[in-house]
Amino acid sequence: MATQEETTKFLQEFELSFNPANIEKSPIPVSVLGYGEISTVVTFEESDFSNEAFKRLPLFSTAEEVEDYCNLYLEYNQLLKDVGVETPVSHAYWVKGHEGRFVAYLSQERLLREAIGNKIIQQHSREESLILLRLVLDKMRKLWQQNRDNNELILGLDSQISNWAIKNYDNRQNISENSKLLFIDTSTPFIRKNGVEQMNPLLFLQSAPPVMRPVLRKFFLQDIMDRYYDFRLVLIDLIANLYKEQCADLIPDWLEIANHENQEFLSGNTITKKEIEKYYKEDKFIWQLFLGVRRANRFMNTKILGKRYEFTLPGQIER
Repeated sequence: MATQEETTKFLQEFELSFNPANIEKSPIPVSVLGYGEISTVVTFEESDFSNEAFKRLPLFSTAEEVEDYCNLYLEYNQLLKDVGVETPVSHAYWVKGHEGRFVAYLSQERLLREAIGNKIIQQHSREESLILLRLVLDKMRKLWQQNRDNNELILGLDSQISNWAIKNYDNRQNISENSKLLFIDTSTPFIRKNGVEQMNPLLFLQSAPPVMRPVLRKFFLQDIMDRYYDFRLVLIDLIANLYKEQCADLIPDWLEIANHENQEFLSGNTITKKEIEKYYKEDKFIWQLFLGVRRANRFMNTKILGKRYEFTLPGQIER
């Protein structure tokens, strides 16, 4: 296994040699595994790092800022493990980017695509999807119970099904109550200490065109952050994302289980199908608009102004 220094050296060479807006022409061969709102997940098939997935976040203005973020990321992983939410072995690196920018690379062991939660519900039986849901809900309850027991340290969670994976996945075995879960999307460290957000939420806005940032900050940012500390809203988001995964037929069963088995954390405020539909329509509209504006900003920067664009954007997304 490569050392921290060796990995950083490799990532520095990669960062300085490739164009995020034209990633297929990278001198160091790289493959995209997935896209986030502020990041891209890549792997390097033809290297000593082919067993790792790296999440690239070109968000930082200073070395101190990126180093603080990397430390917070590692702390979040440990805090999740402490409350019973296991994460893959994770590492954090940072390198110098272009034009004074600093870039974080977060690494995890590369998992089989078939082990990821959204693939499980698409490819396994309905019964197994319900088992997977119950496994996820158990982890959520553990975390929110810890939040209740220690309100000086509150953790949030983005619990959509594609952020979970089956540990030691074997496609010859069914998903069962004994299956072990991994939570794999820890790049947004949702940590509040004595009510204070530990991550700078303005980092979320770095991928947005500068003209949009004041609007997003004023009308959306705080609501987006608060959402992931609210058990009920996280649960709504989890179920609503079944539309995105083309598994809307599972919603009635998931909704019934979610309401019936989480009454203590819902405080009698059950979730309705209408709420799920409304939430998803609004969420879909916001992210499609955001992606459209980012594509326009990429075109303006790369084609009109001849400038570098730091983010790798997905193609057409089926939602």
